[in-house]
This record gives sequence, C-alpha cells and structure tokens, in this order.
Amino acid sequence: MSFKKIIILICIACGCFYFINEEKTFFSEVFDKINLEDLFASLPKKEEEKNIKIYNSYPSGESLTLKEDTKLLSKTDGAVYKLKDAVTIPGIYNGEPGEAEVKVVVIEKGDASKEEKAIITIPGLNKTDYFETTWGKVVLEEEETIPESKEEISTFVNGIIKRDTFWDLKNSPYIIDGNIFIGENVTLFIEAGVEVIFNEGCGFIIEGEIRMVGEKINPIKIR
Repeated sequence: MSFKKIIILICIACGCFYFINEEKTFFSEVFDKINLEDLFASLPKKEEEKNIKIYNSYPSGESLTLKEDTKLLSKTDGAVYKLKDAVTIPGIYNGEPGEAEVKVVVIEKGDASKEEKAIITIPGLNKTDYFETTWGKVVLEEEETIPESKEEISTFVNGIIKRDTFWDLKNSPYIIDGNIFIGENVTLFIEAGVEVIFNEGCGFIIEGEIRMVGEKINPIKIR
C-alpha cells in the first residue's frame, strides 16, 4: 500500500472518530436539557376507580337521580369521589332501601384501613330531604357478588313480654304471628338491621316502651 493511501486512511479514521465523539456530545447535551420528572409528570395518569353502592331510603318511595360528576364524601376516612355517569337510585320498596351500584373516580384518597367501614355521604343533597336518607358504601374487591346460600332462621313471637327483652340481628327476622303485649316498665330493644314482619291482624299493645336504633347502613326493616 502506498504512503499516500495510508495517509488517506488515517485521515478518514480520524474524521470518523471526531464525528462519533461530536455525536455523543450532542445527544448528551440534549438529554441533559430534558427533565425526565417533568416529562413523566406531564403524561396523562390513569384514574383510580372504585365501585360504590348507593342506598335510597326516602320514606315516600321516590327514586333519586344523581348527575355525572356528583361528588361523594366518606365521613369515616375523608376520601372524595365523583360519579363517572349519571345514575337513578330506585326508592324504598317493601321496607327495603332502593340501591344502585355505581362506578366512581377517586379524587382524594382516604385512610385505606378505614375504608371497609366507611359511610359515604352526598354533600350536594345537604339542603334536601334526601340527605339523611341516602348513603353509600365502597364495594370491596374481596366481597362476593353472590351471597353464600344459608338456611334462613326466623323467630316467631307473640304473647306477653314481662321483662326487658332484646331482639338481636342473629335471630332476625322476627315474625309477629299474634298480638304482643309489652308490660308496664318493660322495654323491648330492637337491634340495628333487624327485620320485623307482622302477620295480618297482628300488632303491639304497649304499656312499656320499644327502643329501635337503626343505622343508615344497617336500617331496621318493618313490614
């Protein structure tokens, strides 16, 4: 190989080496100017969604329509949600609150450890008669959509109640199959969630008192 060709090859090699180094410097400067944190922050975030079951126990039995983006607030853990779509919750029927399961977007997260017992309210209903009779709860992922079948237990009651008596949830429903007389200075306590069913022509004769303490999420049902 001639000396001239060797010189030409050396010049080409040096040029390539210079070009490669210049390219590295160029791209390095470009990446240095890009703030990756800002880049990722600008990307659209996937909205966290949950399912909430809303109950309507307004006494008149009227249905309730909520608009899209209606805000919902958890009184227990402080979480804030908004409805993805408009929904109509049916009214109370046969003593049972109407209900509808809705999909919501999480706006502000709450305390996850309290989510299971959280009672959801609808602040927008604050000045209406529906506020105290409408509530919701988060549907947890581990909850089964189909309840396990179990043997129904019914408690038939009638006659005279002579001493303080407690009707608890585990023995519900209580079926009144005859008149019940509650004596003087005697109290019948009925637990939240209990269902009381009156057969035709049956009722209470009260000289003492009945105390019923229901809850929004677990009302006492009387039929």
